[in-house]
Amino acid sequence: MIFTLPALRTGALARVSGLLLACVVAAASHAAFVKNETLVSSQWDLIDAEYSQTRKAIVWSDSLGNLWLAGVDPVTGLFVPADGRGTLIDTNASNTSDLDLIGNGPEWITTAKGDQIVYTRFGVGVPHEQASARLALAETADGKVWTSRFLSANLQRNAPYASKDKGDKLPRISYVDPKGNHYWRNLYDSKSEKKVTAYPASFRSLRFVKGARAAVFVAPVAGIKQVHRVWLDTDVVEQLTFDAGNKDLHSVPWMWQAPEYANDYLLLTVVEDRELRVYRQVDPSTPAWEVVRTAVTPNNAILNSPEPFTYKSKSYVAFAAATRAPSYPTSLWLVNLDVSKPLLRQLTDDTTLRMRSDPEVYVTAEGAFLYFNRFDPSLSTTGEPNCNACSEGVFRSHTGLPLN
Repeated sequence: MIFTLPALRTGALARVSGLLLACVVAAASHAAFVKNETLVSSQWDLIDAEYSQTRKAIVWSDSLGNLWLAGVDPVTGLFVPADGRGTLIDTNASNTSDLDLIGNGPEWITTAKGDQIVYTRFGVGVPHEQASARLALAETADGKVWTSRFLSANLQRNAPYASKDKGDKLPRISYVDPKGNHYWRNLYDSKSEKKVTAYPASFRSLRFVKGARAAVFVAPVAGIKQVHRVWLDTDVVEQLTFDAGNKDLHSVPWMWQAPEYANDYLLLTVVEDRELRVYRQVDPSTPAWEVVRTAVTPNNAILNSPEPFTYKSKSYVAFAAATRAPSYPTSLWLVNLDVSKPLLRQLTDDTTLRMRSDPEVYVTAEGAFLYFNRFDPSLSTTGEPNCNACSEGVFRSHTGLPLN
């Protein structure tokens, strides 16, 4: 069943959000963080939006397969317009129901021409199934006029993930075919496609390593899922973790350069669904990376959607945690990597029955926020906590991190 919620009154929402935010920031300044969340948009199908800090924009596809672009006010952090329907880019993109099919919506890809959009697209009148899914690209030269096209109209490919290297002249996408086989290619060169045979078939695409022509994934070793790195241009694969515990059973590992570790690469994984584990290559002469930070929630919750980010030259990881049922009630958390001053902060309340998913970091003039979707499972008639009727729209939570 599809339903719509009343349109937001943007001005009123901005005033209310501003008052709530002022309370949060004031509390944070006195070292007494207050759990918080405020409504950004009540658009029920604004799900799995992706945020571009440089474009000051979000991209998302709705329940009908329309691909939309909307602005994000750099001061208030509110969507412009509030329902997310700013610029219509395409009418044949994957829709919200397709997330169960392909697992991923549109993504920003960083190029020498600025952030562009890669996504899954279908032909006109074609049934939405993996066999008919194709890769697509939406581009702009001036940030105003967008064009869209198939990247490989004859290849059965879907669910692109993207590289995020600033000014990149060889941006990359990774993706899968209907059987879950993994591939990557240089965005503008269809002949560069390579199959990654070391990555077992699944429908979670390769995650690129920012700042390197490499990607990370998990594969079983002696019955335990371990993290590996593949160097894209040579096909050399390295095993990075050797310790106990299955890595990323329901997620994908991350690797990034951490300022507080002299810009060394760090590796983030979720172990047995309940522990964040961060590694560093301390001794280059040995293949195994060493653990430098771990975190579990006080109630040993199931962890979802971890994402590292850098803010004020320090690294943090945001994630969702579910305490019971498969995915709710869910709260959002923040952890730092400073072992001398460890931070494990619960950002949102979990005493009410709510599912929170897909936290994304966006920085405004008021600091770093997590934006996320929120659902009320009590409204479900099917048992699915993220049903259409359960959607309450997009919310955000201030992280409490200092502005300076």
